[in-house]
Amino acid sequence: MSWTEKAWDAFREVLRLQDKVNAVGVQLKEQQTRIESLSIEVAELRMAVAILMGERGIKDLPRLPRP
Repeated sequence: MSWTEKAWDAFREVLRLQDKVNAVGVQLKEQQTRIESLSIEVAELRMAVAILMGERGIKDLPRLPRP
């Protein structure tokens, strides 16, 4: 294998790796969007529970034991 073939192979490999990195970047952005959406939903649920408990006269949320 000549040095030009080795250079082209290395160049192709760099391009493949770049494609993989770009794909991971897209997945990371999608995951971040999902996490942010879930965080908002959790906050809304906590607020709804707090309102409902307040209507029933319960002041503090019971704490669940953490593993």
